[in-house]
Amino acid sequence: MTDYLPQDSGELSLWGETAVDAVEIEKLRGLKEADVLVVGAGYTGLSCALHLVEQGVSVILLEARCIGFGGSGRNAGLVNAGIWQNPLHVVKHLGEEAGDRFNKALCHSHNTVFDLIDHYQIDCQAQRCGTINIAHKASAMDYLQKRCEQLQNIGAPVRLVDGDVARSISGSDYYSHGGILDPNAGTVQPLSYTRGLARAALLQGVQIFQESPLLSLERDENHWLATSAKGRVMVDKVVIATNAYADQNSQNVDSSMVPVFIFQCATAPLPTELATRIIPERQGMWDTQTLMTSTRVDEAGRLVMSSAGSLQSMNKSIRQNWMKRVRERLYPQTKNIPWAYQWTGQVGVTLDKILRIQLLAPGVFAPAGYNGRGIGPGTVIGKHLADTLISGNRNEFPFPVQTLYQEKRRKLRSMFYEYGTLALQLMDRR
Repeated sequence: MTDYLPQDSGELSLWGETAVDAVEIEKLRGLKEADVLVVGAGYTGLSCALHLVEQGVSVILLEARCIGFGGSGRNAGLVNAGIWQNPLHVVKHLGEEAGDRFNKALCHSHNTVFDLIDHYQIDCQAQRCGTINIAHKASAMDYLQKRCEQLQNIGAPVRLVDGDVARSISGSDYYSHGGILDPNAGTVQPLSYTRGLARAALLQGVQIFQESPLLSLERDENHWLATSAKGRVMVDKVVIATNAYADQNSQNVDSSMVPVFIFQCATAPLPTELATRIIPERQGMWDTQTLMTSTRVDEAGRLVMSSAGSLQSMNKSIRQNWMKRVRERLYPQTKNIPWAYQWTGQVGVTLDKILRIQLLAPGVFAPAGYNGRGIGPGTVIGKHLADTLISGNRNEFPFPVQTLYQEKRRKLRSMFYEYGTLALQLMDRR
């Protein structure tokens, strides 16, 4: 069994340490045949494979490392609906009809996640306690009010809350202005959710192989032939669901987004009296600052916080110290409590901040560019891709399908995100 965990050298991932046990999965060996090949064992790939096999389609899933090794095992675990951008932003970029279908397909995506958890009894510390987009200053409420109205107009069950409610939800006097509350959203242990999806997919008949990276994908008469290190797969259709962890062998999917690092820090379980006063009802929370911070408390009372940037080399101490200052600004009672866990992941960012579904060749789909909002949208898109692969009717697919997109100045923009956030964190008030 693989020893891989969703963490990099020198890091200690809370999710890797506390997730449910991984299932035993072998490497691909020899020649296999199926109807569909899925590449990537994250939310999109596992959801797609599971929904395909539920409808009688044979599926092989290849994972280069281990289940949840990418962003699906490294994120904050907030189960939100929709994408980061406002619905009108989506309509502006996609057009009224396409934008409306896109928005409505994702505005209840948290329901799909929690329904799967309930149906397959996935053990992932799921808490449907709500999430809140919270204002860090009074002037941010103008933006949140407009966003809330747009979300309500597409049927999202959200509401605007005032400063007293925001203060009560957060347990912090700093957040005393208000926010948008989505009571149907919530949190999960993200790696456990990923492993639970994999276990359900295996039980339904998906053939999963890990430590089996895709090395090439070629057309062989009427089929696609995928090659890995010690085996090959022949299929009719392919879904490349590698997102920010796409490599040079993923049919150039990596060129369709900018890789951006996200880091997280977590405490050990806090004393009960302290833990009960920080986000007492356990909503997931993210604020409106330019350098956004998300905050939650897990099932054991650990305070988990995340923001933009990596923990590589000397950046590690700068970012950890900055996050500690932010934490103590929000919760002064946590002063002098050390971080017990720290880890990094990557998200795929697009220029317009809208995810893309790309058709690379006949029968080869590649969703990418989730912009850090992967749990709900990834699960939903996997489901819709499964339906479209089966029916062959793209008219009912609620997302625009395009050819491979090439993001411009990828390396420059990636460096801007990395070092720009580092500069802001270094200069932030102490």
